[in-house]
Amino acid sequence: MDEHKNKQISRKGFLSKASAGLLAGSIFREKRLNLFETQNMAKEPYRMLGRTGIKVTPVGFGASRTMEPMLLKGAFNAGINFIDTGRSYFNGQNEVMVGKVIKGMRKEVIIQSKLKLPLREIGEPLDTDAAHDRIIHLMQSALTESLKALQTDYIDILLIHGADSVDIISHDAVMEFFHSAKGKGQIRACGFSSHSNQIELLKATNKSRLYDVAMIPYTHKGSYTHSNSGSYNEWDQPVLEKELEKAEKNNIGIVAMKTCSGGPYAFEGESEPSYSSALRWILNHSYINTMAVAMGNLGELKEDLQAMS
Repeated sequence: MDEHKNKQISRKGFLSKASAGLLAGSIFREKRLNLFETQNMAKEPYRMLGRTGIKVTPVGFGASRTMEPMLLKGAFNAGINFIDTGRSYFNGQNEVMVGKVIKGMRKEVIIQSKLKLPLREIGEPLDTDAAHDRIIHLMQSALTESLKALQTDYIDILLIHGADSVDIISHDAVMEFFHSAKGKGQIRACGFSSHSNQIELLKATNKSRLYDVAMIPYTHKGSYTHSNSGSYNEWDQPVLEKELEKAEKNNIGIVAMKTCSGGPYAFEGESEPSYSSALRWILNHSYINTMAVAMGNLGELKEDLQAMS
């Protein structure tokens, strides 16, 4: 685990000085940044996200670790069309940053955002009218705030952030809210993200087929160490992959996360493990439609883009 943490730190610091210089320079202001010059983007520029009708690049930009608009602009200019943000990142300011960058190009990008549902799942009854009304209020308030911050009248994909309870994702009020938001044109697709218990949540989703999208950790190791907190999480990889295969058959969109937190990977014949190969390993599985890769500097952006070559 200590070795992995050291590699995580090296990824965060990779080309950090060079990245800062590029971001501050004229490369973004004077011309489009083409990071695909040596890559074959024609191979698979987009994938369909389940049944949503939304086409996304296999590698998406996870904005959770940056407030640098020039880095996000560089990702868009390089061809990435999928951006993952959330109401809680940087106390809502991450969405504000994203909103400023996409202004004037809204139809060219796919936005996925997330809202938290802070309910005490132990000791608090969820089958009451008060709980029902509270859930609707919390979700609608968060959506309204996200739309304002992002300067848009719709969000392509809206997820419950960090779900860990089947009782929550299957709650009548949650489904009522998502159905209403879709009907109003405020969202195009709905789903959840989960940092743990993702197998049980996927099982429930495969049975109910109520959700369009699930965002879950997936790595070549079947585990991850969080790059900020250092927390460790692992799962039964064969069981998870069985549910992912079912999700693919059920046309449920799958977004992978924590994709670099499993460490670098080397395919047979490669001399050194890399994070781009770790991402490529994930994308080699057809049930993964895209991934939200947290990127903090230009070096990481360039490295992650190589997974699509």
